Amino acid sequence: MLSSISLRHMRVFVAVADHGTFTAAAEVLGLTPSGLTATIRQFEDAAGTPLFDRTTRQVTLSATGARFLPTARRLISEFEEALGDLDALSKGIGGTIRIAAAPSVLTRILPGVISRFVGEHPDARLRLDELNAGEVHEAVARNEADFGIAGEWHALPDIAFSPLFSDRFGVLCRPTHAFARRSAIAWSELADQAFVGLGPESGTRAMMAAQGSFAGEAGAAGGAAYAGVDPAEVAASPAVKRAAALGLPEAQMALRRANASERAIERVAKAALAKRAEDAKNGGRAADGSGGTMIDPIAQLRPIVETSNTITLAAMVAEGVGITVLPELAARVADLAAPGKLTFVPLCEPVRKRPIGIITRQSRSLSPIARIFLAMVMEQAPKMDLPAAIEWG
Repeated sequence: MLSSISLRHMRVFVAVADHGTFTAAAEVLGLTPSGLTATIRQFEDAAGTPLFDRTTRQVTLSATGARFLPTARRLISEFEEALGDLDALSKGIGGTIRIAAAPSVLTRILPGVISRFVGEHPDARLRLDELNAGEVHEAVARNEADFGIAGEWHALPDIAFSPLFSDRFGVLCRPTHAFARRSAIAWSELADQAFVGLGPESGTRAMMAAQGSFAGEAGAAGGAAYAGVDPAEVAASPAVKRAAALGLPEAQMALRRANASERAIERVAKAALAKRAEDAKNGGRAADGSGGTMIDPIAQLRPIVETSNTITLAAMVAEGVGITVLPELAARVADLAAPGKLTFVPLCEPVRKRPIGIITRQSRSLSPIARIFLAMVMEQAPKMDLPAAIEWG
């Protein structure tokens, strides 16, 4: 039975695969050749299939064994890492911290904090995952990350968002573009520009949709799906659902992204409808005094190219495909991909800002070492000399 397979079987299996003979593997593991052979036989009997093809001269992995080997290595590694974490936590000196964060946070804020942290806590280990806002929230919700640092997203059960800083939106364009000579640009001036943008799974795109900045997203179209592929259609695709049910990681990720995009668009559409109703009560003026004119001029803004990657977006702008809109810190990160080829100009009328915060699970406390690292982020980050106008808190 498969339930009888233990870590001992995994270690023996990997050792034989690495050393090519039962005798060499037994010597490395400190076992007798007969004992090792018996262990492999037990493993194969429990699995119901040979893991090795044997001849009088050599032992090679069977097709099943070759496919299972990476999984066995991962299981052994994760078990050893878990034991190391448990030992470190019991001593209060270390452990692994899993952090999911937006690209701008990972490249501009965390490196300085990590440099100090690893010096003070050499036994701690960090796992950094670069994700968009929706993926960060979902990684924390699925317990794939201890905490996240990213923009706001649609509400998820048990997820808390604590504001850390905000940065303003602006236009990213080539230095030769007419906008590059300006000190500020009104949102309404973007309507006739060739535009490239981030996909609906990004926090930036969702926030811009909430401002009515994309045609068909809570704008003049009243919250209809963005022109092109409807996330709802993707989510409902029988092929995607079947592949996800079979455990295909790519399909599962596509399904999660599609569902997240659909929920985000529904959320921002409801917000925009409520805002228009409120503006109507105010005689056509927005409650914030902006005049309520932002949605209509931007309603025709449609990305020529759409991507999930900020660096790719920067490359499109640098090559003259179009301009884009990004929060300033993200724009400074994008500028690293094309030094000297991009210019950031703040947007006004109205000024809009992207909030970045700490994402945690309300029902799960952080480990001692994760709390230490997070406290260091909150203490050190506001003192950094960042290439962007940041408002902390």
